[in-house]
Amino acid sequence: MKRAITNFHLDRYQEWVADLECGHEVTMRHNPPYQNCSWVGSAKGRQEHIGDLQECVSCDMPELPDDLKLTETSPVYQKGAIPEQFGSGYTTEDGVWAKIVVKKGLLQFLILSDPSIGFVLDEHLCGVVKPGVKHEIKPAMGDVEFYVEFYQVI
Repeated sequence: MKRAITNFHLDRYQEWVADLECGHEVTMRHNPPYQNCSWVGSAKGRQEHIGDLQECVSCDMPELPDDLKLTETSPVYQKGAIPEQFGSGYTTEDGVWAKIVVKKGLLQFLILSDPSIGFVLDEHLCGVVKPGVKHEIKPAMGDVEFYVEFYQVI
């Protein structure tokens, strides 16, 4: 979802971060061809881009409703030991929500809605699965460790 940039600040790694109108943040790196923003290195460049629209991945991720209770937690899965069903349109049972929590590495998370939405999950971005909506989970690269929390209305 596109959101307007309201300000910039340096993070603890001394990288420029765009503050978005929704309250989320996006790290801005000049890293062609993936991210082309050579302007981020100057105060004038950053000022000229206040108000620009930037994709907010966090706004696209579904949120767990407030009235849910944690009912179960899966074991920790690692690359090479991820259940096959996670890679082929897995759904939760009726009324069951899930939160995918990455402990280490990167995980591809695809929500198979219309249109499909893809994310790369890490220690800072959890995936949320709505009941009855198909999704896929696959390692993005290298080693990965994650677990799944299951929630229901109780």
